[in-house]
Amino acid sequence: MAMTRRKFLGWMGRGALTIGATTSGLSLIGCNKKSNSTKIINLNGVEYQIQDGIINQATRGNGQIKLGVMADLHAHQGNSQYFANQLNQEGVDIFFLAGDLSHSFGDYKGAKDDFNEILCVVEPVAATGKLVLAVPGNHEQKKRWKKASNYLSKNYSNFIDMNKIPVADLDDLTIIALGGNANPQFCVPDGYLRNRDDFERLSELAEQYQSDKPLLIATHIPQKYKTRRGLDVSDRGGINVGGEDLATIRKAIGSKFAISGHIHEAYGIITPDEQPIKQGELSDRLDFNPGAVYDHVGRNLKPAAGILEFKESKAKAYILNR
Repeated sequence: MAMTRRKFLGWMGRGALTIGATTSGLSLIGCNKKSNSTKIINLNGVEYQIQDGIINQATRGNGQIKLGVMADLHAHQGNSQYFANQLNQEGVDIFFLAGDLSHSFGDYKGAKDDFNEILCVVEPVAATGKLVLAVPGNHEQKKRWKKASNYLSKNYSNFIDMNKIPVADLDDLTIIALGGNANPQFCVPDGYLRNRDDFERLSELAEQYQSDKPLLIATHIPQKYKTRRGLDVSDRGGINVGGEDLATIRKAIGSKFAISGHIHEAYGIITPDEQPIKQGELSDRLDFNPGAVYDHVGRNLKPAAGILEFKESKAKAYILNR
């Protein structure tokens, strides 16, 4: 019988060199720095392998997967700790942090304290021992994000920076991620300002890794929608402010599932063609913005996070409030 890609990666990983664990229940195994090197993470019996910009789940799943989604954390350690605990109690398999982990927007001399702000909201999530996938938003400066990412990766083997590793090829789901923002007006100086080439690369990855599993496009910004039901409608004028390039590539690849943050007030669950979906309703197409863990501009929005659960190629979502 032919060797599958997962079996091949598993076979390669068996010869890797253990380099230690940093969190209870976690271990990290790695080789050398060559492009074909493989790292293996074992998280409480679930094995993941990292190679060439991909994290691959080697251990078979059970046909379903539950994501805990936290967006726009804005350095609020209390809310982040609360939702990390709550989502962990709900039995999520994986956390996805959808950008804007820091509060400081920075100035033209640099961000104020992005490094510590990022750590204070990621560490409570990483301490759960679950796989943590994260992207930067429009508040993160490249220098501070890289510094924080390197620190977290060194100290928590379950933390994955999807700015470096944009593909998570899980047993029951594939996630393709892109952080940052496409509008320079709302992007911190020296931040992750995205252009058409970035979204075209996202499209190429999505096409490359499409399979019979659900494909989830995970971004900080939402796509540009057409109606007031869209997950990109700003309360400043009630207009759609999402990314046009993202909308174009999602349409081109026939994208059925997406998560985003950024527009705090535009939380909700809809289909890609903007029909409402009830919480807990199983759907074969679903876009999800759970709302902000912390609304830093003081609009009295309830702190929120979400659960996105896939089962037999369909998905359902829930919003949790504090």
